[in-house]
Amino acid sequence: MATVEKRVTFFDVRVEVTDPQGVVTLKKVKGDFWAKAFTKVDAISAHRKRVVTLNQVRYYGGVQRPTSPAIAHLQIGRLRDLSEHLEQTDLSSGVVSALTLPSPDLRVSEPTFIVPFGGKSRVAMLSPGKLTRHETLARWLTDVLNLAPKGKSIRFVPVVDPDALAKLAGSTGVVGVEFNIDAGHPLPTNSGSLMNAVDSLQSAGPSTGTLTVGWSLGYDGGSAADRNLIKDFATKIATGRFAHRAKANLVIDDGNGKTHREAHDLIIDRVVQTVKYSVQADQQTSTAVILDAIAKSIVKFNQLHP
Repeated sequence: MATVEKRVTFFDVRVEVTDPQGVVTLKKVKGDFWAKAFTKVDAISAHRKRVVTLNQVRYYGGVQRPTSPAIAHLQIGRLRDLSEHLEQTDLSSGVVSALTLPSPDLRVSEPTFIVPFGGKSRVAMLSPGKLTRHETLARWLTDVLNLAPKGKSIRFVPVVDPDALAKLAGSTGVVGVEFNIDAGHPLPTNSGSLMNAVDSLQSAGPSTGTLTVGWSLGYDGGSAADRNLIKDFATKIATGRFAHRAKANLVIDDGNGKTHREAHDLIIDRVVQTVKYSVQADQQTSTAVILDAIAKSIVKFNQLHP
């Protein structure tokens, strides 16, 4: 038997609403969001309408309702294009040849499991193979639900470890922060002078690629006002989750009149569960095994974050 280790990540679902003036607001969704979303996805009888091309890669998804375990979930798969020259290897003969599929409509799919739980529009995600970014999954759902013409889009906002947030909130300030954001990714509005500066820089830059932004107060640590300014900005990064890499250098009070600096990765501070399951060596893992692992991670999550 082989032991497989995978990461389950947890997200809150939000809807990003853009009004006619272009003002973007991130709003909570109602508790029945997933029930309605599942119904709408089920109603799309033309399967090809559930194929969405994002960054030249196709994704296909649908609602799955297995009976054992009885866990309704959304499954979105990255479709491997035949132009990738996929091959197959016969381990008994050593012959390597082009991958042969029995139908011209068949494609290799790399799935991500999205399991709603708790009645608060919260989800657990696991990718058994290659990881698909949650931003991509949200774009697929936005497209399939036809939300863009209404000025709406889905966002999966990672759940942040409350202990990490408490440490950030309890610090006496932040002396440095650096983060990456995709060009064109919307930023929170009405979020202070530093966010406005990033927005201006983003607007003046290329429409594609990644923008890296950082501030450092240097060895002397700047003034209390400056440390608090960057602390407020770091908090918005940690809770807003518009960045996909972010680090902050916190000033921590030791309680004896002295302080020390402590580096934090604001992305790693997301709540993640590592799950393990056993499969026969070189055998396919069943959907039931994967869903059971996700279910156990949800139980542990609820115990740690009631």
